[in-house]
Amino acid sequence: MLQWGHRIADGQWPYRDFWCNYLPGQPLLQAVLGDSLLVWRLVRAATGAIAAVLAYLLVRGEVGRDLPEGSTDRDPLRRWWALGAWAGVAAAMAWPLVPGPNASAVALAFGAVLLGRRSPAWGGALAGARALFRPEVGAAAALAVAWEARAAPLPEHPARRARPATVLAAALATFAGGLLPFLVAAPGDLLAQTFGFADEQDLQRLPFPLAPHTTDPNKLLERLFPAILVAGCLTWLALAWRARRGWPWLPLLLAGLAYLFARTDEFHLVPLAAILAAALAERARAPAAIVLALIVLHGLDRQVTKVRDDTAWVEVRDGVRTDAADARNLRLLRATVDALSEPGDPILVAPPRFDRVRVGDPLLYRLLDRDNPTRYDVMQPGVVTTAKVQREMLRDLRGTDLMVRWLDPRATALEDNASARSSGVTLLDDAIARDFRRVARFGPYLLLQRSRRANASAAASSTAAT
Repeated sequence: MLQWGHRIADGQWPYRDFWCNYLPGQPLLQAVLGDSLLVWRLVRAATGAIAAVLAYLLVRGEVGRDLPEGSTDRDPLRRWWALGAWAGVAAAMAWPLVPGPNASAVALAFGAVLLGRRSPAWGGALAGARALFRPEVGAAAALAVAWEARAAPLPEHPARRARPATVLAAALATFAGGLLPFLVAAPGDLLAQTFGFADEQDLQRLPFPLAPHTTDPNKLLERLFPAILVAGCLTWLALAWRARRGWPWLPLLLAGLAYLFARTDEFHLVPLAAILAAALAERARAPAAIVLALIVLHGLDRQVTKVRDDTAWVEVRDGVRTDAADARNLRLLRATVDALSEPGDPILVAPPRFDRVRVGDPLLYRLLDRDNPTRYDVMQPGVVTTAKVQREMLRDLRGTDLMVRWLDPRATALEDNASARSSGVTLLDDAIARDFRRVARFGPYLLLQRSRRANASAAASSTAAT
């Protein structure tokens, strides 16, 4: 996100000028925030706090409907359930603090539902804005607002109900208006890189864990947490069916489940955990309290782990921190890059191999203060592993003299999915082996420089073409 935001601030358009599998909401926000990760961490923490407060307000206004009949003091109980929602959402949103669109999306979804209870059309419009961050949760938020509008009278006109079509039209208008400039700039690229990304997403799907994969008791809750969230959804469904109300949460929960099943890792837990915490708190029943408590406990456990971490973290630049050894390697790498090139010369950050890719390190572009000569900051299997993209990258690499191969174990590890299989396309790897020579290695960072022979060959080819 830092790299994409930097490109946008530099005048580039997502989809047309660089490959981007997200809708423009979060990259645009990052462009406004700038290159500092510290600024983003502050904004991310504030976003999580806002989402938790919105969940409190949502539940404070609704939970009283589900309290046992005959209760004479409902307000204190409503407040406690609302505090439970606040704690659950805060715990779910507090980790990991990555600059992806999930936190912004959840906060906007809660805001849309809360605003929709007073002004359904404006709630729908906010849901449409939310779709510019994550389209599936934005659509779910619009459906939630429309569902409530159909069932509840307008506050200013108790005898009237808002039309769901009005809510959906407002959401669609906001979404289409926000997306229109990017559709005009690059209609085919936008659709292929975002909605068409589902074809590549399957390459990174992970098996859903229904049981712990370790005997370490300290990891039991962490390993079981995805299954706990699914069980929590079933608990909510049973309680909603019995009460015959609360159905506006259903589309949001389904969107969170779909996102979790797309790739079951710590990053994909956040939307469902936060939404489920608020939905369960509205049920105001003992089974809901159990699951809500587990969501809070999981969040607290991750925070305790951070507090107990005795790693000597060193700040590298603008809020980016790492261990002392990695910080030293990064300083040596940057000094060598600066000595071998002119300021502003581009550099490619490459994975260990291009026929089989798990993850890349685009943060290096910002740490080295260098631009990527290609359109591809994200090393995405199914994209950079194809012959078409590798040929394009080879053309863009003409004139680029330096390259860093990121050989971190996280890049070489194999996952239990199709990304672990070679695509059989080695065009880039063959060209790198032929045209680049090793300069130095600093920990996981292997610095390569184009050989004189390759430069002479390229110059001759350019002269012949001229």
